Amino acid sequence: MAALMIIYMNIADDGWMEGYFAEVPKLLAEYGAETIAGSRHIRRIEGAMPEPDRMAVLRFPSIDAIERFMADERYQPWRHARQRGAIAEIFVFDNAVKRGELA
Repeated sequence: MAALMIIYMNIADDGWMEGYFAEVPKLLAEYGAETIAGSRHIRRIEGAMPEPDRMAVLRFPSIDAIERFMADERYQPWRHARQRGAIAEIFVFDNAVKRGELA
């Protein structure tokens, strides 16, 4: 079952970003990830959660594919670089809703 990853990120130091975005998309592709959306232009329409600097939504073939990507030893240096330069909240969930249905 397809799974989605939603990333909320606040960037403190963007020095890691150029290398990360040059290399990590290739690794994501190996795990079947597809970028659905990503932006720095965030606008709240409801709620009180702090607005992030950047948001992204990725679709993977499964939760297992997400877990394997996150654990991949080739990703770890990039993961640590991201963690040093930004605070991220990352959520994943199975996309159990079929087209036209509501959860």
